[in-house]
Amino acid sequence: MVTRLTRYKQIADVMMNYGFGIVLDEIDPEATRRRVFFKRARPDERSVYERIRLGLEELGPTFVKFGQMLASQTDRLPPEMIRELRKLHEHVKPVTFEELRPIIESYTGPVDEAFAYFEKKPIAAASIGQVHRAILHDGTIVAIKIQRPDIEDKIATDTVIIENMASRLEKVNPTARAYNLSGLVGDFTKMMRKELDYVSEGKNADIFRRNFKDKKGIKFPKIYWEYSGTKMLTMEYIEGIRVDNAEGIRIYGYEPKEIASRGFSAYLKMIFEDGFFHLDPHPGNLRVTPYGDLSFLDLGAVAIVRPERRDLFIRLLLAIVDNDVDMLIETFQKLGVTIKEEYMEDVKDEIYYTLFDSECVELSSVNPGDTIENIPRVLNRYDIKIPDTLMSLLKVIVMVLDIGVKLSPDFNFYEESRPYLREIIEHRYLSKKRLKRSTSSMLDGIDGVLKLPKIISRTLNNISTGNIHVDIVANDVKDLSRTIEQASDKMVLGLVASALVIGASLVIFSADIEYSSWLVYFTIIVYVIAFGLGIAMVIKFLFYDKKR
Repeated sequence: MVTRLTRYKQIADVMMNYGFGIVLDEIDPEATRRRVFFKRARPDERSVYERIRLGLEELGPTFVKFGQMLASQTDRLPPEMIRELRKLHEHVKPVTFEELRPIIESYTGPVDEAFAYFEKKPIAAASIGQVHRAILHDGTIVAIKIQRPDIEDKIATDTVIIENMASRLEKVNPTARAYNLSGLVGDFTKMMRKELDYVSEGKNADIFRRNFKDKKGIKFPKIYWEYSGTKMLTMEYIEGIRVDNAEGIRIYGYEPKEIASRGFSAYLKMIFEDGFFHLDPHPGNLRVTPYGDLSFLDLGAVAIVRPERRDLFIRLLLAIVDNDVDMLIETFQKLGVTIKEEYMEDVKDEIYYTLFDSECVELSSVNPGDTIENIPRVLNRYDIKIPDTLMSLLKVIVMVLDIGVKLSPDFNFYEESRPYLREIIEHRYLSKKRLKRSTSSMLDGIDGVLKLPKIISRTLNNISTGNIHVDIVANDVKDLSRTIEQASDKMVLGLVASALVIGASLVIFSADIEYSSWLVYFTIIVYVIAFGLGIAMVIKFLFYDKKR
């Protein structure tokens, strides 16, 4: 096993080989001087961002994963660096079956007894684990994901080193502090811990399967828990090709644009309806089967969104689709984004220009994903912090849009979003269930207001009898009582008017009522009464109450 000191030396060598000795010097000047008297990097015509990518790939799985996470920080890092980091891929050699056997048998017992057939050569190899195909005794073909031996210790060593480097760099480098490098590394460490727990990934797969059980054309692998554990996950084997293989999809007999639309709709459902969405829609994690199903793999990284935040995310999408800057800013603020008043107009102008460019997306080479990526960049220019969940949402939408455009150049974010928004707004805000719930709340409110005078009277009586001791300073208690009574009357009138409107709306949206002319007239009369009550309240407030 590699010691931490040995690993430090390996990292230092790679950094200097790719021309980043100056960064190493900032982190630890003494260590740099001890090495090579400053080993000079060979002249290199490659860009700094390409050298960063190559260095991360050479340093191995943990650093590749870190680079992939950095690629999602579109609000903090330059676009050129983001593009280069998205090219990151792992160079890993598969582990032999004999090295994996102890892990497998710790969950299943002897391999030959647990499986009818076990393919010793892996069908896929990644940084944390590799996948083998096997057949259960009932004939079911499964894919078994097995963690590499000692990978947990290696990742723990690397993350500690990355944390130390980030902390030291922040002390001497203002740019590192501005990017909150330590915060990024902390998030990365948490993410890696989750990815090392295959039980968590299996539970995520079960949740996705349940959420999409009625959706045709979307597939999540079934988990076989009797053959699974923290370091081994046995799942349904799904045959297919990468989602970005447009030619292969056509050979299967399906249209790439239809697959792109289905994937986009699936992510909209995950985010806005379920509040449980896949954080890594990389083309390698999405497969199209010979039957035209879109299947999702590698489900370790997910995000959860509370119901009240889902409503705000819907408003956010609606604002982007409608190019409504005011709604966008208002929604950002409700999501916890703080914008200083002195910057407000400038931020609005820049976001408006960003959205305005996207209006001509069909007539230009503008990618809607680039438009969405530019919004956090605008905020970052004014040192405005974006909550992690919001940033994850924008990142996922951008990644899905990129896949959509690769599959079909005429894939249109706006055309795909508008029907979904109409449907979800009607379902969520105009459904009979929602209107009935609103009516129930309204009636509860009216009941509460009607009881208010009795509650006030009872409270005043308790005060007068000495049951409650309160010090009150009032010039005229009668005026106070009259003010409370007037406020109660106004609240009742307002609630009654609102109840009439909601009741009429329930009649209109009811699927059980047959429409007729009398029903239309009745509904109009109810709306007129409610409108009249509203006008009466305004007149009373403006001309009568003020005179008193």
